[in-house]
Formats: sequence, C-alpha cells, structure tokens
Amino acid sequence: MLLYELRVRRLENPDKAFPAMTTAIGAERGFYWGTTIDGVPHHECEELFTALEGNAEAVLKVILDDKDWALTPNWPLTPEQRGALSWWMAAQILRTTRQPKRLAHTQPPSVQEADVPDNIAWITANNPHLRYIVENIAILAPVLYNRPWGLGFSDMCLLTSDVPVVVWNRPDADDQVLAVAQSDIMLPLDPHRLLFLPSPAEQLTDPRKRTDHLLHVEGAVGKALVEVAYDVADQFVIHHPRHDPWLHWKPNSPRQPRRWAGEEHSALQYALQYPVFLPNRNIERRWTIEHPPPRAAAS
Repeated sequence: MLLYELRVRRLENPDKAFPAMTTAIGAERGFYWGTTIDGVPHHECEELFTALEGNAEAVLKVILDDKDWALTPNWPLTPEQRGALSWWMAAQILRTTRQPKRLAHTQPPSVQEADVPDNIAWITANNPHLRYIVENIAILAPVLYNRPWGLGFSDMCLLTSDVPVVVWNRPDADDQVLAVAQSDIMLPLDPHRLLFLPSPAEQLTDPRKRTDHLLHVEGAVGKALVEVAYDVADQFVIHHPRHDPWLHWKPNSPRQPRRWAGEEHSALQYALQYPVFLPNRNIERRWTIEHPPPRAAAS
C-alpha cells in the first residue's frame, strides 16, 4: 500500500494545516491495551481492530478502485463484503477518543465498575472504554449491516477526522446503538466519495432509499457534509493536500457541544434531502482526481 502525506488541522487552530503521513495521524501507543483480571497486560482489542481493518481494506478497494467509474458498478456489495465493512464501521464509531470522554462524563464510577460477564471482564479489566467497545460492537455491526446504504459522489471536496463515521444529530447519545439505528450515518471514503446511510425518517421520503442506492451530492450541498464532519471531530480533521475544503469553505458553527468540557449550547441538528442517482448513470473516475475549471462570470 502506498503511503502519502495528508493535511491535518488541529481544532484549536483550524486555519493552519500541516503535513502528516497516514501512519502517524492519530497514533497513540497503548490506547487500546488492557489488562486481565489478574493484571496481565494484553493487546486483544488492538489485534481485533487490526483484523477488522484488514477485512475492510479489501472491500474499500472494491468501492474505490474501479478504473472507469467513481461509483463502482459492483454495487450493492456482497453479503460478505457488507459484513466486513459493517464490523469495521462499528469499531470506528466505538473506538474514537470522543467516546471515553463521553463515558467518563455520563457514567459515575459505580456504573463503570459494574459486574460484567467473565468472557468480557477478562479482557476489559481496568479499561472502561475497552469494556464499552466489547459489549457493543457485536450489537452495532448488525444494525449497520441491515440499514440501506447509499454510495455517493460529492462535487465538494470532503474531509474526515478522528471521528470518521459520523452519527448525525446524536453523536454523543448515551445509547449509541439506538442513535445509529435512528440517525443518518456518514462515512467519507476519499476526497469526493462517501457512504451515506439514510435515517428511517429520510427513507419515508423516497421508497428507493429503503434499499442500497447511489447518490450525487451536487454543488454547494457538499459544504454541509464538510460542516457536519467538522462539527463532530474531537481533536483534528484531515484532508487530501490537493482537495482542500478550506478553499471553498470555512467553519461557521459552534460545533457539537462537548458536555465533558463544559459546553452547554444546544446540539446541532442536520437534515439532508437528496435524489437517488439513477442506477444506469455514473460519474467518470477522473472527477475523483480532477476539478472542473472555474466557470466564467456571466456577462
């Protein structure tokens, strides 16, 4: 796999971008290490994440590497591919640095230290975040699997962050499984492509959104997607050096409140209504790399 530099922007100074290799972004040694009940260190969760990432990588290549088209003709995915990506997405929702902060803020120590089954307790001892991941990942993955999935192209350059899978409107809900079941879900895949899982409410607006489909996020609507991804980031956002959203967009919201940091403003609410892209249409792959020239001003 080729390694290349991306651009990272820290939220405390988002106008300043600095280069970073993909392997260095968000690296924090030992973040998912744990100890057994007997105090023996282990890396069981890191090994699980590595396996999930390996399975998902092959699926992402199917989605992103078609030589002709931006939206792969191999859509919908096979059940095996869908399952691999569902587990990986579930892990991305549960493992973020935002989650332990939320957990520590909402759950008193007596709840964090409650009795759990031995098959969970042995790998999650002394690490409430690991316990939370292990207890929820096998529930969350089927919820994602059974949702309708939209594969989309955005005219606007996208960004991602240390919260790569975005749960719209309920990013810090106490019940993350219920939040995922009821919310729009967005996963930016590269500078111009994304997965979008429409909420049950959005599915009511169009029967075609109740099954897997394609979508094209046209023009300035893509700026809203950038805003949503920015609002839920914990510490930093990431974008490709040749696909910089800051050329067309600047942050313009208070972001989703971090209750654990004393932010008490109302949670932001979003809605995205979009037409389903006809299945016999597609977008040339070159537009995932190239940008159309600026339009001449009307005389």
